[in-house]
Amino acid sequence: MVKSEQSPDFAIYLLGLATFVTFLSAQLITPVVPVLAESLGAKDLSVATVSGLYIVFLALFQIFTGALADRYGKRKMIVVGAFLAAFSSILCVLVRSWEQLLVLRAFGGVADAIAGPALLALVVELSGKRRGRAMGFFRSSQGLAFVVGPTLGGAIAHLFSIVSPFYADFGLTILGIMLFVFLVPEAKRKCAPSERFSLESLRFIRQDLRLAKIAFLGFSETFAFAALSSFVPAMVVGLGMSEIEIAALFTAEAIVFTLTNIAVGAISDRIGRKPIMILGLVWSSAIIVSFFFANGFLEILLLMALYGFGGSSVFVMSSTMAADILPEENRTTLFGAFDALMDLGMVIGPSICFTFLAVTGWAIRYSFLLMMIPSVAALSIIFQVRETKT
Repeated sequence: MVKSEQSPDFAIYLLGLATFVTFLSAQLITPVVPVLAESLGAKDLSVATVSGLYIVFLALFQIFTGALADRYGKRKMIVVGAFLAAFSSILCVLVRSWEQLLVLRAFGGVADAIAGPALLALVVELSGKRRGRAMGFFRSSQGLAFVVGPTLGGAIAHLFSIVSPFYADFGLTILGIMLFVFLVPEAKRKCAPSERFSLESLRFIRQDLRLAKIAFLGFSETFAFAALSSFVPAMVVGLGMSEIEIAALFTAEAIVFTLTNIAVGAISDRIGRKPIMILGLVWSSAIIVSFFFANGFLEILLLMALYGFGGSSVFVMSSTMAADILPEENRTTLFGAFDALMDLGMVIGPSICFTFLAVTGWAIRYSFLLMMIPSVAALSIIFQVRETKT
């Protein structure tokens, strides 16, 4: 097993490898879930619900799961979460209705919520002084999985069957667990395990106005991304597109997201976090509203790719700015609470858009106008936040 005394760079590379494999497995099923839901009888908004409920449960349960990593160890919680995710995925092979698929996707969100805060905190503690670069590399490992996963999953479904990616997801997740167990070191604890309840951590962040504002900046991105992830597949399935075309849309976004992650993190270490955040918010706002006018596959493909840059800038900077100012004591619990506040956008975004469309009966494209509002609001907030890089 790799020792924790290894250099920060080497530890981050190993963590990046294990993260890539684990996230790759999860992304294999992204393009097939909406197609499978439709084949099981789901319609329009039901397809969007199946696609989005995973993200909703991921965001909700992160409020509580950060404390588990402080108490039992970050690497251990990553392994537990990954195993539960693999279990939920393999059960999807057996579903006979879209409602059963819905329940299992929700369970998968809970499983990934167990691992998420622990992963973020492990990156911070293994990164040394080059935190922006480390966070960028970690996010790029995730992003690369988002590039390869949907395309590979779509190809597997096309060549074999619609449920084949779920088998591949299970196998790759087990491989990822082995990498975490045998390669990735556990960070040295600098304090006793946290006894702080997660809701107390939320109050701590609420009382620190700068942290609360940074959480809202991230909230604006997760609001838009979760809604896009839910409603773009529903829209294109309604247009008759296949799992391969859905995979291409998510891959285009992920390629740009991945290519810009490391650069965004490294540049922010030089010029500061705030300029990158401002650029990302302006860019994202313009792209999101453009989805309203998109009518064809190529237009949507281009917009998904362009959104990748704005999403990368806002997402990486939110985590990095929080890492800059969070105290070392109970950091995982606090990071979990911060991430939960930020990821409330994953709950609220799809929920508001779903409710709006259900009440009005309007076409799915009108949801994109709602997705833009938090990004515009975040632009007014970022100018009130002091630079966090020291």
